[in-house]
Amino acid sequence: MNRKSSIKSWHVYLVFFVSGASALVYQVLWLRWLSLVFGNTTASVSIVLASFMCGLAIGSRLIGKRLQGIHRPLRAYALVEVAIGAFAIAFPVISSVVEAVFTGLIQPDTPSGVALAVRAALAFVVLLVPTALMGATLPLLTEFFRRNPRASREWKVGMLYAANTLGAAVGVMVTSLVLIELLGVRVTTLLAALLNFGVAKIAWRLGGVGDASGEEEPKLAVGRLPIDARLAIAALTATGGLAMGAEVLWTRTMETLMGTSTYAFSCIVFVFLVGITAGSWVMSRFVGRIVDKAAALLLLVLFMAAWMIAGIFLFSFLTTHLGVQPGSLVGLPAIFSIYFKVVALLAPLALASGACFPLATHILTPAGHEAGGALVARAYVWNTVGAVGGSLVAGFVIAPFFDYVPALFIIATGYALCGTAGALFLWRAEKGRPWRQKIAICGMVGCLGVLFLFARDTPYRERIFKGSGAEVMFHHPGIQAVTTVIRIPGRQLPDCLLVNGIGMTARVTDTKMMAHLPLLLHPAPRDTLVICFGMGTTYRSALSHGGNVTVVELVEDVLDVFPYFYQDTAEVLANPRGRRIVNDGRNFLATSRERFDVITIDPPPPIDGAGVNNLYSRDFIELARNHLKAGGIMAHWFPYVGSSSGVDDQRSFQMLVNTFCTAFPHVYAIKGYHNIGLHLIGSMQPLDISMEKLAVRLGDPAVARDMREFDDVPVSYFANFTSGPLPHSELPIVTDDHPLLEFYFLRTLLGGGQKMVPQHYW
Repeated sequence: MNRKSSIKSWHVYLVFFVSGASALVYQVLWLRWLSLVFGNTTASVSIVLASFMCGLAIGSRLIGKRLQGIHRPLRAYALVEVAIGAFAIAFPVISSVVEAVFTGLIQPDTPSGVALAVRAALAFVVLLVPTALMGATLPLLTEFFRRNPRASREWKVGMLYAANTLGAAVGVMVTSLVLIELLGVRVTTLLAALLNFGVAKIAWRLGGVGDASGEEEPKLAVGRLPIDARLAIAALTATGGLAMGAEVLWTRTMETLMGTSTYAFSCIVFVFLVGITAGSWVMSRFVGRIVDKAAALLLLVLFMAAWMIAGIFLFSFLTTHLGVQPGSLVGLPAIFSIYFKVVALLAPLALASGACFPLATHILTPAGHEAGGALVARAYVWNTVGAVGGSLVAGFVIAPFFDYVPALFIIATGYALCGTAGALFLWRAEKGRPWRQKIAICGMVGCLGVLFLFARDTPYRERIFKGSGAEVMFHHPGIQAVTTVIRIPGRQLPDCLLVNGIGMTARVTDTKMMAHLPLLLHPAPRDTLVICFGMGTTYRSALSHGGNVTVVELVEDVLDVFPYFYQDTAEVLANPRGRRIVNDGRNFLATSRERFDVITIDPPPPIDGAGVNNLYSRDFIELARNHLKAGGIMAHWFPYVGSSSGVDDQRSFQMLVNTFCTAFPHVYAIKGYHNIGLHLIGSMQPLDISMEKLAVRLGDPAVARDMREFDDVPVSYFANFTSGPLPHSELPIVTDDHPLLEFYFLRTLLGGGQKMVPQHYW
């Protein structure tokens, strides 16, 4: 048996499966790394993802032009995998350089447009090389199959696409559920690099089969493309953009039911990728039997429009049929059942989206030939360019101006219009095919139906607390989040602030103490930093001490709704000592050179949600500590188990306390006034906690009036200060490399723990 016949197609599919897994590991990890550098904002995340996809398109385009000069595609593929792995190993160092450049160029007062441009430029530069290499892999393997054809009914480019996507789905779940929690970010990166090297070794051994003398790849005619080919390229571009836009906007909507857990997002990506895999696999098996492939492609597009509409109504049905009481503690299997019930809505959409790629590439390829690398590269480029545009339009245009359901209707309308326009184009070009006429008519009817439903849609504000009598005072989508203010019946002022459907805070004395405790303990506080605004309670209380107060808030609308919660907001906002900044709190500290007497942190719940780990890690606490003046104080708040704030087991609570205590030589603790959490105060020098001095400071009328606004807090409350608990050496600490607050699957599952079902207001 010669070597050529010993290689089976599944060998190559397996190689590409593993390659897809490592690629998604990198996407997850690099996005985390660069979010720490650029800030955990929607704009930063969108820019990084767009840069990732731009690199894929560029790499595919460049390799597509050079395939004829590559004698052994599998060996070239092996070298590409080695290069990707080598870059991954160097990424921590590269990321440090990018961080130094970024923090050197950007200051907190840098205009937002300039800061955004710098983020985009740096993200593009740092990700260009590895993502371009990733983009070259599909054309190379496709070219290998073209030069080494074997009898098969399957459309090999579609099977490759399916194998790679399935690997990506497995990669995102294994990384999220196991690897990051067990190994940490850096070791997981090294493991992914080892996968690249292993794949490269196998591909190199198989690569001796390459054919330098194979016939030249058939090309589409230069100039005006055939009608069906033009349609295929347009459809790939449009569906790539609409699918990515649908994923972004569905994720935002599903968050109102699923919460902000990293695992919820991973489930969304997993189901979407599995759907694409299934669609690509099925279409690859049967595409050769489809007579009118262009018409079939348009039917897929129109189906996606119809399913977007169906998904909207099914989502509304799910809000009351999840089978688990919101706010209750349940095991992880019940939590994940909620995730998959909700995310299952995306499966048909992903299935159709995955079927489009092999169908379109079959249209582009001359009859009787296996797909060539150059043609596939061209198709992949347009599909990826569409995805880049879709993600940016969804994140920067649709989401900031349209509510949850209207945004989804816009995507549905886009699918319907694209399907209808394509059908009309085909009908006019080739009127002899009655099927195309019928598709065009169905598309036009579908467009009218979508627009009719869009016009009659019940606004989201009417769905919140439906039947409870609660009044929606404010509801506004923004680039970072959707912000809602609700007034409960019988209350004079609103006391419910929602961000993306999640309750943020309440007007309670405990929130005031986040300002009063550290400010009372500091002998002469002049400059205070408050990270996270919420209802503005901590910021307002900090101003009562007479010093300068800077507050950093991620969501701009949260600052704008401050007047809903307090009647004296005009006076507070006019205070010249106050400064309000819209930014990620960690990013503000990373780019600022200011120092403060007091820094107090009030992270949003749930504190085990995606990205919140960045405000509890040892790295962040040290960053904040380095911005304290001599004698400065840092205050942090840790909710108790059972407080519905994301801390659902005692081990996690102790781990957070342990992390803070290892960052300061002197730590003091006091229970919250309503005993729902613990205040920790950290300092580099010992503090003189004297009841006599505290009584004098509390004699300030402004301070006393503010502190006792909600409760008659006695001076004796401050006698409860104790020295902070000593760090537990047997407990791990939360770091950027080991974000254990956000990744808890293994310890919760193995320990028989429970998590709280997200409280939703839909």
